[in-house]
Amino acid sequence: MSSGVLHIVDSRTKQKYEIPIRRNVISAVDLKSIRAPAAGTDRGDHVADGLRVHDPGLQNTTVIESAISYSDHERGLLLFRGYTLSQLWDSDFEDMLHLLVWGTYPTIQQKKDLNRKLTDQMLAVPDSVHRTIRGLPRTTSPLPLILAGLSAYLACLPDTIPASTHASLYQGNLPNVDHAVIRTVAAYGVIFGLVNSHRKGIDFQPPSQENSYCANLFIMAGLLDRHSSRPDPTKLSCFRRFAMLNADHGMALTVFSALVTASSLTDPISCLISAVAAAYGPLHFGATVSAQRTLREIGSTDKVPEFIEGVKNGRMKLFGYGHRSYKGLDPRVRPIQSILKDLDLSSNDYLKITERIEEVASADDYFRHRGLYPNADFYGNFVFTAIGFDPDIIPAAMLTQRIIGIMAHWREYMLARGKLFRPSHIYTDGSSTEITPLLQSHPGKERYSVFSIRQKRLIILTAAIASTFSPISANIYYPALNSIAADLGETSSKINITITTYMICQGLAPTLTGSFADQAGRRPAYILCFLIYIISNIALAIQHSYPALLVLRAIQSSGSSGTVALASAVAADVITSAERGTYMSITSLGNILAPSLGPILGGVLSEYLGWQSIFCTEPALQAQLPKRMINPLSTLSLLFHLPTGLILLSNGLIFASYYAITAGLPSQLRSIYGLSDLNIGLSFIPMGAGTLLSATFNGIIVDWNYRRMIAKDRQDIEDFEVEKARLGVGGPVTLLAPIPILLYALTAPETHPPPLALTLTLIFTISFTLTTIYNILNILLVDLHYTTPATIMATNNLVRCFLGAAATALVHPCIQRWGVRLTYCGTMLCILLYLLWTGVVCQISPLPADIPILYFRYPETSWIYPGDVVLKSTDLPIISARGLNPELTYLLLFFDLDVIYDMNATVALHWYQPDMLCVMQDTGLLDMSNNKRILDRIDGSMGAEYIAPRPPPFSHHRYVYLLFTQKGDYQFPQCYSHIFPQTARARAGFDIQQFVDLASLGAPVAGNYFIVEYDGPVIEPTATASPTTTWLRSILCEGSDPMGSAAAAKACEMEGSLQIVM
Repeated sequence: MSSGVLHIVDSRTKQKYEIPIRRNVISAVDLKSIRAPAAGTDRGDHVADGLRVHDPGLQNTTVIESAISYSDHERGLLLFRGYTLSQLWDSDFEDMLHLLVWGTYPTIQQKKDLNRKLTDQMLAVPDSVHRTIRGLPRTTSPLPLILAGLSAYLACLPDTIPASTHASLYQGNLPNVDHAVIRTVAAYGVIFGLVNSHRKGIDFQPPSQENSYCANLFIMAGLLDRHSSRPDPTKLSCFRRFAMLNADHGMALTVFSALVTASSLTDPISCLISAVAAAYGPLHFGATVSAQRTLREIGSTDKVPEFIEGVKNGRMKLFGYGHRSYKGLDPRVRPIQSILKDLDLSSNDYLKITERIEEVASADDYFRHRGLYPNADFYGNFVFTAIGFDPDIIPAAMLTQRIIGIMAHWREYMLARGKLFRPSHIYTDGSSTEITPLLQSHPGKERYSVFSIRQKRLIILTAAIASTFSPISANIYYPALNSIAADLGETSSKINITITTYMICQGLAPTLTGSFADQAGRRPAYILCFLIYIISNIALAIQHSYPALLVLRAIQSSGSSGTVALASAVAADVITSAERGTYMSITSLGNILAPSLGPILGGVLSEYLGWQSIFCTEPALQAQLPKRMINPLSTLSLLFHLPTGLILLSNGLIFASYYAITAGLPSQLRSIYGLSDLNIGLSFIPMGAGTLLSATFNGIIVDWNYRRMIAKDRQDIEDFEVEKARLGVGGPVTLLAPIPILLYALTAPETHPPPLALTLTLIFTISFTLTTIYNILNILLVDLHYTTPATIMATNNLVRCFLGAAATALVHPCIQRWGVRLTYCGTMLCILLYLLWTGVVCQISPLPADIPILYFRYPETSWIYPGDVVLKSTDLPIISARGLNPELTYLLLFFDLDVIYDMNATVALHWYQPDMLCVMQDTGLLDMSNNKRILDRIDGSMGAEYIAPRPPPFSHHRYVYLLFTQKGDYQFPQCYSHIFPQTARARAGFDIQQFVDLASLGAPVAGNYFIVEYDGPVIEPTATASPTTTWLRSILCEGSDPMGSAAAAKACEMEGSLQIVM
């Protein structure tokens, strides 16, 4: 019985666990469920992360599933793809290569074709590789010569390196993988021949189409009979048979080293370089060199007993004896000994010493009780020396044979979509829970970036105070609006335009300072902002004209507004996500206190010192202007990213509503209640009180909810859905926000003014709810973009200020035209409509109405229904649908609706597969009685290969499958021939509507969509957008509608449906 259940009781917690056993193997990941409290433990032990497996040297660990070779350690049996050594004894190199790499023993024609391809690739090795090897000393070790040759070959083929082209160059790409295997085997053969001939000082002879691979290898390496100038048939036969024995041996070090490198999805030459370096270690193929040296030191058979005693006492090292896997005789040893008989080494003194070692050791209880017997290396080195290889090049010669297994495993790994090798380690430093000072010359000095709670509060409070200058400068202005209008002889509407320009610049300027702060640092950004701010304040204080006021207010805004985004950035630098609610509330003090303190201060100054004095109360700071220019595109691109764009728009609309009320309040207080500038300023106290109470309330509640959800779900920080923790508090408050605005509008006077106390109470409530939502959304934005907090807050500033500018510009004319009641009812209606749009329209299925469900599942998922969240979507799915006609052919499209590529919003094609038929399969999961049928592609059908979804973290990409009926006269639109490479450049900008129209596909017969939570490495595209596939317009195909573009498709999709068919 090889499968079952392992029952475990953890003595630390008394918890019981059941771990599945499959084929006598348990999954190490299953052990992560065994956890214990971390309190009181060394944090280097990662107790809370789950139980780990410690296996130095991987002595009892499996890392892959493979069908290539099998070793029966107990019976000494070795199988290659199910064939025994005796069955394969007469096989050539090409036979073994085809068998292990492609899984079948080749026909005569397949063998000829493979030999021809290998020779073609050997002849194609660039001359620069020859020059590289011949330019190095021939007296050096073969190892650096081979590594240099492989590196030179790879340098000549940069397009074969995934990092230089695209990540999926080999993974899942069968044609590229097969071509790379042949290319790599051929290149190594040539490089080996060049190295051997160079070290011998003989001319390199090129390969020929008439020769087998092994014969060409002998010719290139200079292993020729001196009489016939051809490879010796006996030696060639011995090399061929040894190649069969040495083709693969499971997870031997050379193969494993190559697979570790391959797990990063790199090219096979780089993997082979890793294998070559590993092979030359004295515990692997390099043991043959060490064994030869040991034999020379022994000198004669008479000294063997003394040597064996030295081995037993630990004074001597015996190479080539014993094997980690075999507890008996290595099954390759006796066939190797038969090969040695054909080479006639009866007079070889070293071989006699070797045979004497085996004779003495096999009779010694020390070796027998430990299961130590000769392995393949013990006798194998004599095969190579008898053929004519120098001892130090034997590891490289053995790799000319083992490359069969290396390439077979590389191909298998690329097609199996294996995981990146990333083991953990046990941290053994005794002071693992302490922080060791970096500079020993200052043992008492703490690291400058580690702050106490008091220091954090002081730093963030300082940043918050610095951020008050922008909102203070905006709100200090309000009580003086009437005086400024009268003094300059302008209308209130024109004076309100200065507020609009202020807020426009307040939104634009941080697009520069935000990116600048994330790249150059916070201090230079502060210096730049305050320098502009001080100069503009001086100019505003001495000017006395409306144009100057308009321009200088814009400049003042440009200088001061950057500090708002910088406050959030400073907070993100010094706090964790669990503290973010409380501390981010402190950074919002500027926006919170300014609406109350600013008007009070402005009212006092305007009343007693004149309105010019409001520009002379703000402090100065001397600095120098940084010279670096920053591109704001990184800031603007966030507007088009989901879900960030929706959050930014929500925040902006909330802030616009807030500004619409505050901007209209001074004129209402003057006209309704006849208040002076001072009393108008004092009337903003309830607004400040509401915002201050909001900051205290939401910070504490948001952090409490964060800790509660972490404790409830027992999640790791990396997997925690932070948006749910934030919106769990912000959502209910958002639903309540329109209510006080509605009451404020309904109590607006038409004949009799309401009591001032009621108006101020409503102002308090409005400020409390709106600033609560605003602060929570600010926290969420920093959560989603914690690596670039200044940039995201600059974008937030841009949206809120532009919408706030529009609100302040429109509120006064709207009040004059329609009155207070209709104006603020309209404000409330905007909020409600937006909530409806984000809560309903954006959640609508992106599928056409009433379309049947296209059922599908991935190997590690259940059947997926519309809107499901999927974690594992790397492999090709199984696809099914009900009611399909088995006589018809179908076509499948799979695409991502929410791609940001080259800073543009677009649609990306992930899979195009024509020629799909219904096949009846008993999967055990499908109910055939309901006419559900599996779809599969016709053999040989060509499509645009599948690209696995890899959305950025915390994004909300929707992936859509659509199935169409493929007509008998279907013709692929040739203007879409660019979609076949698996690259972002080829697939981005896919115009769905245009493709469907040109291909005459009609309405889809089934569809589905899902959301992906990607847990692998995020691969950023490096190519620029194709000029024929931009988001603004796809390539114009003959007969297509000029208006059919990706932009039109995107616009239709934003309305709630793709509108793929008319």
